[in-house]
Amino acid sequence: MTTNGTNPRPVGLEHLSLYEDPIPVFIGAAAGAGADSICLSVNHPGVLDPKSLRDSLSRIADANLRVSMGDGFLLNAGENLDGLKRHLDTLIQFGAPYANACAFEPDETAVRNPGLIQEQLGDFTRLAQAAGVGVLIEFTPLSHVPSLAAAAELVAQINQPNLKIMVDTLHLARAGEGPDDIANIDSTLFGYCQLSDGPLGAMSLGAYMAEAIYNRAIPGDGEFPLERILALLPDDITISAEVPLQSLKDAGVSPEDRARRIITGSRRVLEGAHRQSQNA
Repeated sequence: MTTNGTNPRPVGLEHLSLYEDPIPVFIGAAAGAGADSICLSVNHPGVLDPKSLRDSLSRIADANLRVSMGDGFLLNAGENLDGLKRHLDTLIQFGAPYANACAFEPDETAVRNPGLIQEQLGDFTRLAQAAGVGVLIEFTPLSHVPSLAAAAELVAQINQPNLKIMVDTLHLARAGEGPDDIANIDSTLFGYCQLSDGPLGAMSLGAYMAEAIYNRAIPGDGEFPLERILALLPDDITISAEVPLQSLKDAGVSPEDRARRIITGSRRVLEGAHRQSQNA
């Protein structure tokens, strides 16, 4: 773990940051950039193929990384748990402590309704509990759980000890929420933070989706109050940067250099958050 002595908190790199690169490249870039952990998407071809997954797990161990989370557990109203269970079985193979669930809803005209997926999320959370795995619910205006407030209410209603809230700083900002909203939530409900930056202000769901998938800002390069957000989150949760940089990739910037820029910016923001906590 690379620190300057002022902030010992580890920082990870999320799979979406280098999703289009082969998994061995992602692992090597994360390790070379000094990341402490990575997440893996349970939908990635390199994870779904058993031989590729075995190779990846060996590379992860050799790089002294840990897998902090399995991403890509999609909730769909009315569906059974078969698909989620298959992904959970995959996650168990790479030993991640959390499965990240999201009720993605790309239709801009659809009414957001957390109740549509409450039963499925509750059933999946209990299934994961039996396997010793925690579940994160990721809120985003692009889903049926559109805000932090909605996520907190949903978690309270399901009332399972292994269900926590994922805070993605981009989604928090696009939901029109921020540090004050985090401060109003019981801190024990937070389980993980995906870190990225960007401009403040409203945008269409289409533009926001493109931003989320392809081009986010490196932490510290945008306008989000990241230091205040991080200072309010529990010290023991994973902080992991989710920063796809398609424009830099198209410009020929290597995966290693993109990962280095992301991790460097993330550590700088974490150091600022640490100072805020110390001075509070």
